[in-house]
Amino acid sequence: MTSRFRRLGIQKRIMLYVTVGLVLMFGSIAFLGLQSIEQATQLVYQERLSTAYTTAGVLERDFLHVARDVQEVSLRLIMKDETGRTTAARTLLDHLAKTDPFPFFQVVGVWVFAADGRLLATAGGPVPASDTAIPSLSAETIVSGSEFAVLPPVGGTGGGVLFATIVSRVADPEGSPGLVVAVHTVSINSSAPYIPTSYWRTGNTRPPLSAPAEDHPEAKYHLEVVGPDGIAVLGIGEDERPGEKSRHINVIKGLMAEGKAATLLHKPDSGDAFEPHVMAVVPLAGSTLYVVLEQPVDVALALPRQIRQRLILLTTLGFLATLLVAWITTRHVVKPTEQLTVAAQRMAQGDLERPINVTAQDEVGKLAESLDAMRQRLRAAHQQVENTNRGLESQVRERTSRLGEVLGKIISSQEEERYRLARELHDETAQTLGALSIALDRAQGGLQDASPETVEQLTEAKAIANRLIEETRRLILDLRPMVLDDLGLGAAIRWYAESHLEEQGVTTNVEFEQPAYRISKHVEVSLFRIVQEAVNNIAKHAHAQHAHIRLEFRDSVATVMVSDDGKGFDVDRVLDFGASANSVGLLGMQERVRLLNGRLHIRSEQGKGTQVTVKIPITEGPA
Repeated sequence: MTSRFRRLGIQKRIMLYVTVGLVLMFGSIAFLGLQSIEQATQLVYQERLSTAYTTAGVLERDFLHVARDVQEVSLRLIMKDETGRTTAARTLLDHLAKTDPFPFFQVVGVWVFAADGRLLATAGGPVPASDTAIPSLSAETIVSGSEFAVLPPVGGTGGGVLFATIVSRVADPEGSPGLVVAVHTVSINSSAPYIPTSYWRTGNTRPPLSAPAEDHPEAKYHLEVVGPDGIAVLGIGEDERPGEKSRHINVIKGLMAEGKAATLLHKPDSGDAFEPHVMAVVPLAGSTLYVVLEQPVDVALALPRQIRQRLILLTTLGFLATLLVAWITTRHVVKPTEQLTVAAQRMAQGDLERPINVTAQDEVGKLAESLDAMRQRLRAAHQQVENTNRGLESQVRERTSRLGEVLGKIISSQEEERYRLARELHDETAQTLGALSIALDRAQGGLQDASPETVEQLTEAKAIANRLIEETRRLILDLRPMVLDDLGLGAAIRWYAESHLEEQGVTTNVEFEQPAYRISKHVEVSLFRIVQEAVNNIAKHAHAQHAHIRLEFRDSVATVMVSDDGKGFDVDRVLDFGASANSVGLLGMQERVRLLNGRLHIRSEQGKGTQVTVKIPITEGPA
C-alpha cells in the first residue's frame, strides 16, 4: 500500500491530502449543523407541546367560567320552589348559551339536582331518562377543593356531538345541603384548520366555525379532544371525524393511562390513509379528556428540514468548490513540473534540440532555466563528441579499408607463395627425391654380392625416399592442388574431401552445381580454402561418420554448405578464444568471407553435429 501511494503523482497525492482534510472539516461542520438541527427539532416539539398546553388551558378556563357562572346564577335557585327552579334553570341556560360564548363547545342543557341526587329542574337537552338520583352526577363526584368536575357526556341530543358534562356544586349560605348543577355541552367542530390565535381571543364574540386563514402554514393545526373511551368529542381540521373513534388512540392510550403529556411523531401503519404528522398530547385538567394537537411533518418540521437540506447542499457545494479550487491551484503548481519531466525525458532520449518552455516564474521557472542551460551545454558537448566520433569513424573506415586491402594482399601473397612453394617442391624437391629413389634402385641392383645387411639398408633407404616423395606430393597438394588449376573448383573439392575424409572412414557426399561461367580466380581459391578448412576440422575434431558438402551458384551468389554428424562444439565459446589453436582456422575462414563481402553462419549442437554455411557474391572471372 505504501509503495503504491509513493507511485502516485504529486497532484494526486496533494489532492488526496486535501480531500481528507476537507472531509474532516466539512464533516465536522455537517455534524455540528445536524446537532443544531436536532436541537431545533426538539424546540419545535416543545413549541407544539406548549401550544397544546395553551389550548388545554383555554378549555380549562372556559370550564371554570361555566362553573363560576353556575355559582353566581344558581344562588337564586336555592330559595325558589320547584316551578321557580325550572324558570331559573332556563335563565341559566340562556346566559351560558348566549351571553357567554365559548370557542370549543356550546352549552345545550342544564340539570339541577338536590344534594341527595334527585332531579329538581331541567332546561334544554338532553332529556333525562327519569327523575331518580344519578350517582355519577352527585356532589361527591367533585374533587374536594375544586370548583367543578368534567365528566363524560350523559344522554343524547338531537344535534351536534356531545362534548362533556360540567358539574358544579352550589352551597346554601344558610346551611342547607345545597344543589348540584350539571351543564351539558356539544362540541363546535370545523373542517377548517385550527389556528390557535383565532381561538384564544377573549372577547364576547364567538369565533366563526371556519377560522380565518393565515399566511403561514405552520400556524395551522388539527385539534382533537379524545375521551377515555377513545371517541373524538371535538374535531377541528380537515379529515377530522368527531363522534367516531380517534385514529390516534392506539398511540396515545399508554399516555392516557399514565396521565402524561408528550410530543410524538405519528407514522401511518400499513393500510392507513393519513400522512405522517407531529402530535402533541396533553391531559385536560379536572377531566378524563385529552387534547391532541397535530400538524403534518412537512409543515411542523419544515424549518429543520429546510435547514438540513440547505446544510447538505451548501456543505456539498462548498466541498466540491473547495476541491475544485484545490485542484486548479495544484494544477498550476504541478503543470510546470510535468513539463519539466517531459523535457527531461526528451533529453534522456537524446533530444537536445527543442528548448524547454515552462510557463512559470517561481522556483520551478528558475529550475527550468537551469535545465535549459544544461541542455545547451549537453548539446554542445554532444555535437563535439559527434564531430570527434565522425572523425574517428572516418579514420576507422579508412584504416579498415587499408587493413582489408593489406589482408587481401597478404592472402593473395600467401596464395602466390603457396603456389611458388608448391611449384618449387614439384619441380625441384620432388624431382630430386625421384632421382634419389631411382639411384637407390640402381645401387640395389648393382650390389649382387652384397651382404643381406647392406641390401636391407638400401631397401629401407628406398622406402624412406618413397615416403618423402608421398609426403612431398601431399604437401604440394595442400599448398596448391594442381587439380584446382587444371579441372576447376568442383573437382578440387571432391578430390580433397575424398583424400582427407574417406581415408579416416568418414563417408563423404559431395554435390556440386556447375556455375554458368568461370568465377573469379581469387573467389574460387577462397571457396576452396573455406571448404578445405571445414574438411580439416571434420577430420581432426568432429569424430564424424558422415559428411556432406554442397556447392551451388544462384542469383550471383555462391553458397557452400559443409555438414557432419560429429560430436559438435560450443560455437560461442570456441570463437571467444580467438588465440586458441582450435579457432585459428575458423577465424581465418571468417576473415576470408568478410573480405569477399559474404556471410558465414556456423550452427553446432553437442552430439548433433555441425553445419557451416557460407554465402559469397560472385562475379564473372577469367576462364
